[in-house]
Order: sequence, then structure tokens, then C-alpha cells
Amino acid sequence: MNTISAASAAVTGARHLKLARNGQDAAASWVGEGAGAVVVCDGCGSGASSEVGARLGAQLVIGAIAARLTRGERPGELWDGVRAEVVAVLGRLADALPGDRAAAIHGHLLFTVVAAAVAGDQVGVWAIGDGAYALGDRVQVLGPFADNQPPYLGYDLLGAPERAHVAAGDARVGSVMVATDGAAELDLAGVTDDRTLAHPDGLRRRLAVLARGGERIDWDARRIVRTPAALQDDAAIAVLRWWP
Repeated sequence: MNTISAASAAVTGARHLKLARNGQDAAASWVGEGAGAVVVCDGCGSGASSEVGARLGAQLVIGAIAARLTRGERPGELWDGVRAEVVAVLGRLADALPGDRAAAIHGHLLFTVVAAAVAGDQVGVWAIGDGAYALGDRVQVLGPFADNQPPYLGYDLLGAPERAHVAAGDARVGSVMVATDGAAELDLAGVTDDRTLAHPDGLRRRLAVLARGGERIDWDARRIVRTPAALQDDAAIAVLRWWP
């Protein structure tokens, strides 16, 4: 493939904006010579500072994928190495934090992951937790999980690793998208259309608009009519597209 383009964005949903809480989702993307990768992460809702882990996790995962693709590893074969590398770094960080190690992990380092990579004739997807991904036009939703408790990569640090979802496809699909569970509820085709992705900040702006409610004045009734935001939950989306 000669040309690969990428876009990624994360925004705080309307519910968290109303409560003045930080957004718990993160996204990252990378494009190299004939290869590319995207990742989204969603912090555990009950974690006091889970957005920290989600943002670190997105960067660690994208960095580990990029290094392996640059060395020539195929998208369908790199996930065990990516997982081991990211968990090792998170473990060193957990050991460096003050107080109880398990409490630090629960408070900062629990997050879901949905990642994808493309190189050569293959595209691969790796996920731990809920969310969604699309290979071309075929969307796969992950979850929901019982009691709204998805698995997290950080469980590896607690001696309870969860099974990852892995998928691979032919690069002829032309695109791959990954999304957190908040974004999975949207019309993803409309959010990631060509017009949105043409601008470097287009995807984030589109999501930001969806996270804001609308209001208008009904002059006859002498009242303000408010419309709820389409995006209530935090959301992160990342997209790769490529051409022969």
C-alpha cells in the first residue's frame, strides 16, 4: 500500500461535562512506511483516576505496535508481544506509586483496549474489554459484559489476566476503525465520513458537537427548549484508511 491516513480523537461526554469530571477515554494513531496502527482506551468508571491509565495505555500500546510493525512483524502476530511489553511498563509504574499496589492499580491503571494495525496484505485487531471495531463496513460490537464489568488489561497485574479478542482480515477491506463503548452507540459511518476525516481536527470537532446539547427559544410558549446531547458517555474513535 502506498498511502495510509489516520485520525483519532477522544472527547468528554455530556454526563461527565455536567458533573465537571475528566473524560476517561483516550485515542492514538501512528502511520509509518507501509504500515499504520490505531488504539482507543476507556478507563474504569469506578477508578478514582482511571483517565490516567487510559491515556498512558493508549500511548504505550501505540508505541509497542509501531515498534513491532517497523521491525516487520505482521499485524496478526504481534499482540502477545505488545501485551507483555505494556503490562511490564504498567507494572513498574504501579510499583513506583505510593501505598498499596492493588489500590494503585484499581485507582489509576484499569482500562479497556481496542487496537488495530495494518501492514502488507493483512489487518489485525486486538481488544480487551468492550467497545467496537469495523473492518471495512463490517462492524463488530464487543460487550456489554455482565454487571457492566468489562475485562481490563490491568488485571494482568493482579494475577487474573483476561482473554483477549483477536481478529484478522485481508487488507483489501481498505479501512479499520476502533471505538470505545460510548462511541459504539453512534452512527459510526456518519461520524467517520470523508468530510470529517479530511481535516486534521475534524473527527474531534464532530465528536465535540455530539457531546453538546442544543437549545432554542420557543417564543410562542415563552420557554427554552433543550435537546439532550447525542453523546452522553465519553467517546474515543480512531480510524485507518489506505489505498493501493
